[in-house]
Amino acid sequence: MTQIKRVQGIFSWVVVLSEVSHVFCCVLPSIFSVLTIFVGMGVIGVMPVWMESTHHVMHDWEIPLIGMSAFILVLGWGLHFISKRIDCHDTGCGHGPCGTKKNKTARTLKIATFLFVINVIIYLSVHSPL
Repeated sequence: MTQIKRVQGIFSWVVVLSEVSHVFCCVLPSIFSVLTIFVGMGVIGVMPVWMESTHHVMHDWEIPLIGMSAFILVLGWGLHFISKRIDCHDTGCGHGPCGTKKNKTARTLKIATFLFVINVIIYLSVHSPL
């Protein structure tokens, strides 16, 4: 039983790390994009200086962030397909079958895949070095 708790703890930290990477690959670029649109529309006068420098730093890390996001997405799909083959209910676990939870995971992975593809399309069409 302690082995299962240990593995669950490791997977919990993997989930936390994947969410932290989400901040850098999606949240900050989205904030920069919205503020840039607001500057272009005249809603705000200028981008804050600290945000301008952070935006340039983010451009230097775009390709590694996209690569890391792709890795995490592939890892998520791989773990999902492995979990579809395994049902802990068959091994004597105390709760019911996990099928509905696995379906929710698949839906989340589909949304994440869609957002990743959109992110890559935007990068290739706007930010890609020619």
